[in-house]
Amino acid sequence: MIDGDVVLIHGLASAPPTWNRLEQVLSEDPALAGLQWHRFGYRSPIVGIPFLPRRIPDHDDIAQTLASFVQVRTSADRKLAFVTHSQGGLILQRFLARQLNNGHGRDLTRIRSIIMLACPHEGSDYQSIFRKMLGLNFHAQRKSLTQFQSDVAETRRTVLNQIVNATTVSDRTCPIPVHVYAGDSDRVVVRVSAQSAFPDSGVLPGDHFSIIDPDWPESLTAETVRHRLVTDFAAPSPVATPPPAATPPAERGDINISGGTGFQFGDGNTQINNGDR
Repeated sequence: MIDGDVVLIHGLASAPPTWNRLEQVLSEDPALAGLQWHRFGYRSPIVGIPFLPRRIPDHDDIAQTLASFVQVRTSADRKLAFVTHSQGGLILQRFLARQLNNGHGRDLTRIRSIIMLACPHEGSDYQSIFRKMLGLNFHAQRKSLTQFQSDVAETRRTVLNQIVNATTVSDRTCPIPVHVYAGDSDRVVVRVSAQSAFPDSGVLPGDHFSIIDPDWPESLTAETVRHRLVTDFAAPSPVATPPPAATPPAERGDINISGGTGFQFGDGNTQINNGDR
């Protein structure tokens, strides 16, 4: 029995039901008994239409919604894992980077495994001309899928430096196993983009969509996810460093500056006021 939660995050122009078959196979696996499965959904229409009062949420919006989802839908005293597909990996990384940048690295210790399938770490130029013809230039999420986006690159650096290569837990670091996989016949997110600079990377049978279909001929995805979850949940907790000590208050004898009226030195009996000569 594994006492933990797994959050599934779908990709662009997709929805939670995309996980139907893979979740069914994994939830019926005796090796994963005890896990609770949660599908995180967000608005990701195919076409963005300008001038409407209702906008498409961008990655920052979705990342903050993910934080709320994790807080209310999962148990704080249970281990946690994420499995993402395509753009879902970018959203998860934005969530992680935001937590670290806000000094909440210690709150990430319950995350024991991250598995990203066909994530466009380096972007995707697939059929860019058709995206423009369909009006996807007005799509807030599409911008983060094009190549060489600085905010995506900065988020990736944060995750690599402060999670993948971290060795201890602190306010701004938390070591978490991160596994990334490319599809062997994926033309939407090629292997170089899906693997990027992540050291624990691999290739699985399937294209951009069939990589999450356990019924795809010769699919290894379900077995791979199972292996990673079982191994990572069984691993020891990451090492936490003590939080920094509070700065002590100033003692008598320090130099004090008081509201523009003057300066006090030593034991406070000597005062030089503005205007003294």
